[in-house]
Amino acid sequence: MNYSSVAERAIEAVNRLLIAAMTLAWTSALDHQHALPPQDEGGDTDDACPERDGSAASDGAGKQH
Repeated sequence: MNYSSVAERAIEAVNRLLIAAMTLAWTSALDHQHALPPQDEGGDTDDACPERDGSAASDGAGKQH
């Protein structure tokens, strides 16, 4: 048995697992980046998030990530 080919296959398998894990972590982070904050029991989030007033200025003309 050729040990170098076994090592190469093991390294490739680990690389595939790392890429899959990093991709999952990245997409999960992107999904949670723009998630809305949890609502209170009353459903009123205007006091908790004053910058979300629905005006045209809050549609991307303000802060950037």
